[in-house]
Amino acid sequence: MTIPLTVALTTYNRSHYLKESLSAILNQTYRDFELLVLDNGSTDDTPYVVLSFKDDRLRYIRNAPGYTSIFNSLSAQWIARGDRLLITHDDDIMEPDMLEQQMALIAERPDLTAVWTNKSIIDKDGNMVQPWFTPPGATRIFECGEFIARAAEERMWHPAGSMIFSPHLLSTAALHQNYRGALGLRQRLTTTGGGDLIRPALMNLKGPVAFINAPLLRYRQHTAQETHNSHLAHTALHSFQSLRKLVRKTSFREEYEPVFDAQIVRYKAQDHVMHFQEPTFDRALLKRLVGLLEKGAEAVAANPRAVHSLLPLIILLMQTGASDATCRALVELVAPGKQATRSTHSLYRWVERRRAGDNVFAGLEPQANIVILGSVLVSALLIQEAREAGVNVVCCLDSNVTRQGRRWLGVPIVPPSWLASHNEPLDLIVLSSERDHEEKMEELIRRHDAITPIASWKELVDAEFSLPRSLINVPVEQSGVALL
Repeated sequence: MTIPLTVALTTYNRSHYLKESLSAILNQTYRDFELLVLDNGSTDDTPYVVLSFKDDRLRYIRNAPGYTSIFNSLSAQWIARGDRLLITHDDDIMEPDMLEQQMALIAERPDLTAVWTNKSIIDKDGNMVQPWFTPPGATRIFECGEFIARAAEERMWHPAGSMIFSPHLLSTAALHQNYRGALGLRQRLTTTGGGDLIRPALMNLKGPVAFINAPLLRYRQHTAQETHNSHLAHTALHSFQSLRKLVRKTSFREEYEPVFDAQIVRYKAQDHVMHFQEPTFDRALLKRLVGLLEKGAEAVAANPRAVHSLLPLIILLMQTGASDATCRALVELVAPGKQATRSTHSLYRWVERRRAGDNVFAGLEPQANIVILGSVLVSALLIQEAREAGVNVVCCLDSNVTRQGRRWLGVPIVPPSWLASHNEPLDLIVLSSERDHEEKMEELIRRHDAITPIASWKELVDAEFSLPRSLINVPVEQSGVALL
């Protein structure tokens, strides 16, 4: 008998979340599927939780301890009997009609190779943090190759957990090779990542894919997630390098390959900067960054829109006085169109302000104390800008445990919980995210600090944030700001 769908739930030592996730799957309004529970050798009471469910659709597979989550996901592709496959996780919760909506769309468009959905964000206790990842809207159908191309300029990333795809379209030889390789990974962390983009891109290479823009999965955000242990610059770099290879196989190659080249330059630059501990860039690093920008200029010559991916690097080199390289790049600088993200528009505005001799912290009193949430490339721009304005960057907050405890550009990197225990008064917390919706980051901060003003870097650049009155045009000794 043909099984239309396999739902594979991967789990490891999260029995406190698992019961709710399993219940949500088994109580879906669409019921014609098998459920695989792939346990990666849990040492808690996960087996008892799984076996407490009595449902003929459920199969429980328990791996030996020590294998990675990659091994578990690849196992799902080998074991699944359904024509379609969804690999989801033990900490997320499906809305009751998620599978019904996806399978109905597949019935209407049998040529779809993958269908995924928008998501809401919940915290570790299940409380709503943000009602959606992407503002809800119409379902989007990406024809063959289109999703791959759009990923060069649009923020297409959605956490895995809701994507139904056609596993038989993936290379069996590649799956076998990856599966055998995963056997030896054991506890080693991977730095490649990017599967949330690569798998739908691989499906899009074979046919159209669809995004149902309704929040049909509750994505749980908590500190035990692998994203808090991964090297984000490497993940992004690997994603764009992989997408560049894929776009070359589509009709969009000529237009979008240069944009991917520019994205690769940008994340190589970010990787260089993320490893730099000293307060001032040395000549060797600046030379590498200028060289990267020159490579990016080749992409801009092929497609002027590619310059938008280079904007953070251009700003950084403007801040450090590498004027020749940035002036050459600025010749090709075209304004972003209406379809561009707000971050792109704000970065373009930042370049304009630098060219006019303006500083985004100009309205903040010298020696004011700020904290930056994040330690990626935009954070580096904020650190440089703050120092130029005489503003003190106390620290950078980062939930990524691989970054915590280090000094970066002379600034300590600490967990967000630092806010609850620090003694120095703070004047402003600046969000460095390039995402257009930052409610979840504000919610994270408010768990630890209920009073310090919060501003997005985009608000500062676009002059949309009103600084505290006590910090504007007031001598430092009258402002109440403590000097470090």
